[in-house]
Order: sequence, then structure tokens, then C-alpha cells
Amino acid sequence: MKKIITILFGSLLFISAANAAGMIGIKGGIGTLEGERTQDASHGTATKASGSIDNEYASIFLEVEAGSMISLGLEYVPLEAKIDTEDTTNADSMATVKDFKTIYALVPFGSTPVYGKIGYSHADLSVKTNYDATTINSSSDTLEGPMLGVGVQFDNVLPFLDVVRIEGNYHKFDELKITTTNLVTNADGSYGGGQTTEKKGEAELMTLSISLAKSF
Repeated sequence: MKKIITILFGSLLFISAANAAGMIGIKGGIGTLEGERTQDASHGTATKASGSIDNEYASIFLEVEAGSMISLGLEYVPLEAKIDTEDTTNADSMATVKDFKTIYALVPFGSTPVYGKIGYSHADLSVKTNYDATTINSSSDTLEGPMLGVGVQFDNVLPFLDVVRIEGNYHKFDELKITTTNLVTNADGSYGGGQTTEKKGEAELMTLSISLAKSF
């Protein structure tokens, strides 16, 4: 998927270089990431847990017209996101999400300022443990899935940024997996033995943002 997004991004740059109408802009907003984790009963006691985290984000995007009623775009978040478990857990770990990008198609609803979006998102994912007694054997290395969005677009009075948008998006990510081994603490303080567990997770992201863009 990463190669496909790179190819499409290059295509967008080629189209824009060919003087196709479009826009380039910046976006800022807040996102809520919700997730649910399930531990496989065949690798230990079956358990479920859920949680959510809110955070601000910023991105840049490039968009070009592909017809009279559709535009194609690519959005890129240049910042890393770190998701850390509570320090009080006995398997304290941290996930890093970076290079989050979304390819999408945008369709206006007639002559109204309202538009709809559909796309696909992809990010690189890495997980590490902060606890000596826990070893990560394997984990998913990508975060990806479909995106749906809706927004409104208005003319901006600023001479160098002539478009403003207010937008809400929903991302549904594919299942994530992680296999860990939790070592047993011996009487002398050393580690040995241990139990291997496999956990699966599902996540979804909701964002609300405002964009400023320059058309060309």
C-alpha cells in the first residue's frame, strides 16, 4: 500500500505540473483515537480492554481536479504520534505512529458548499516495551484502513489563502496483532520462564479540522 500511495502522490504532482486546477493547503484539528484489545484465549486468559486518546494534529495536502465533479488528493501528517500505556501496568509499552498519509477522492454535493470524501490511510507503526520483563516477539508494522469524511468549503478573504474548509473524518483501521512474552521474576531478582500471549486490536479515528488553502 505504501508503494501505491507513493505512485499516486507522484501522479498528483505530475497532474499539478500540467496546470490542472487544484489547491494546496494546511490543516489543523483534533482527533480522537479509540481502540479495543482482545487477548487470544489459546495463548493465555481471554481478556478485553478498551480506551481512547485525544490529541491535536496538523497536516498538509495537495488536491487536483480530475473532472468537473471530482478531485483527487493526498494528505500528509509530518508529525509523529506516540501512544504510551500507563506506567503502572506490568507490561509498559509504547507505539509510535509516523508518516500518516491519506489518498482520497472529493465530490461536491451539487452547488452547495458541502462535499463528501472517501479515501484510504496508511502509516508506519512500531512498538517497543519499556519493561525489562516483557519481550515483544512480533507486532503489526502498519496502521491502515478506509476513510470517510464530510465538510463545507467557503471562500476566504485573505489574498494568499482563498479557500477555507471545516471538515470531519472517520478512519477505520485494519486489525492489529502483537505477540509478547512476559517473563517470571525469580527470587533473586532475575528473569526466567515466562508466558507468551497474543493480543489483537481494532482502532478507529475521528477528526475535526479546519483547513486553509490556496487554489491554482
